[in-house]
Amino acid sequence: MVKVFYTITMVCMFLFSNAQSAFEDRIREIKNDIQIITEQEKEALRLDVEQINEQLEKKIITASEADIKKRDAAEKCAERIETRVEPLEREIHDLVQGEVESYPEIPAPPAPPAEGDLDMPPSPPDAPDAPDDKDEYRKLKGDIKDLAKEWTPGKKDKKKRSESRTTTQFVFAFGLNNLITDGDLGSIDGNGIKLSNSRFYEWGWTWKTRLAKDSPLLQLKYGMSLTYNNLRPDENKYFVKSGDRTYLAPHPYTLTDEPYFRKINLVVPIHLEFDFSKKRMHDDQVYVRSQKSFRLGIGGYAGISTKTKQILEYKNNGLRTEEETSGDYNTSQFVYGVSGYIGYRDFSIYTKFDLNPLFTDDLANQKNVSLGIRFDFN
Repeated sequence: MVKVFYTITMVCMFLFSNAQSAFEDRIREIKNDIQIITEQEKEALRLDVEQINEQLEKKIITASEADIKKRDAAEKCAERIETRVEPLEREIHDLVQGEVESYPEIPAPPAPPAEGDLDMPPSPPDAPDAPDDKDEYRKLKGDIKDLAKEWTPGKKDKKKRSESRTTTQFVFAFGLNNLITDGDLGSIDGNGIKLSNSRFYEWGWTWKTRLAKDSPLLQLKYGMSLTYNNLRPDENKYFVKSGDRTYLAPHPYTLTDEPYFRKINLVVPIHLEFDFSKKRMHDDQVYVRSQKSFRLGIGGYAGISTKTKQILEYKNNGLRTEEETSGDYNTSQFVYGVSGYIGYRDFSIYTKFDLNPLFTDDLANQKNVSLGIRFDFN
C-alpha cells in the first residue's frame, strides 16, 4: 500500500512539475510581450514629441499649444498600452486561476507505518503564488504617463532644452551724447555742448538668429529701435537756424533752465554678435542657451529722422516764457552709423557713432556720438 502511495505521489509531482514549467514559460512570454508593447508605444510617443518640438521651433505653434499636444500624446500612448495589454492581463489571471484549480489532490496516506518502516514522503509543495505582473504593468503604465512631464519642460527643465534658433530681445540703452568735429574725439571739450547733461536714450525690439545650429558663438542680431539724441548747449547759447545753416549763438535773455535740442530717429540696427556661452550636454544631446556669458557685438544702423525740436525757458520783463520749436533745423533726414557693445549676459557697454553730419550744410562737420550702457532682455 505504501508503495502504491509513493507511486501515485511521484506521478502527480511529475505531472505537476511539467504543468508548472509550462505555466511559468507562458508567464515569462506574457511579461516579455508587455515589455515589447511598452517599448513600442514609448518610441511612438518619442517620435510624436519630436515632431511637436519641430513645429514649435518653426513657430508653427506656440509653446502653450506644444505643451497641450505633448500631454495629449502621452495620454493617448497610455490608453493604447492599456488596450493592448488588457488581453494579456486577462490571460495572466486565467492562467493563475487554472493553475490553482488544477493542482492535484494527493490521496491520503495509509496509517502510519510501524517503527522501522520507511519515512513518510514529504508534503506536497504549496501552490504557486500569483505573479505580480499586474503591479509591474501598472508601474510601466505610470512611467508612460510621466513621459509628458519629461518632454514638456517646466521651469526647472527649461535649462535642459535648447532655446529656439531665433530668439527675441527687448533693448533699452541710455548714456552720454555729444558732438565730434571732423572726427576728432578731443573736440568734445569746448564745443559748446555740455558733456554731463547731454544724454541719449534708445529702446527697441530685436531678433537674434544663430548662424550655427548647435553653437551660440556667431549670431546675427537685427531689429528696430527708437533713439532720442539730446544735446544741451552751454554758456547761455541755443541753436539758431539761418537759411541753410544751423549754428550755436548766444540767447538775448538769460535762460532759466538748461536748453536742450532733441533729435528723434527710427533706425534698423544690425550686429554680428559673438556669444561665448558654453554648450551644455544632457543625455548625449547638445543644449544651446545664449546670453549666459560674455558677448561682443559689432555692426551698424540706418534709418530716418522722425522729429527735431528745441525747448528754451527764460524770463523777460518778469514774465516766464517756455518756448518749444520743432521742424526743419537743417538736420539730416537719413541717418546711418556704426555701433558696438561688449558685456556679460544681458548687460553691456554700448557705443554708437553717426556717419552722417548732424546738419546738412554744417561747415564744422559735426557728428553725433553716444556712449552708455545697454540691456538686452532675452
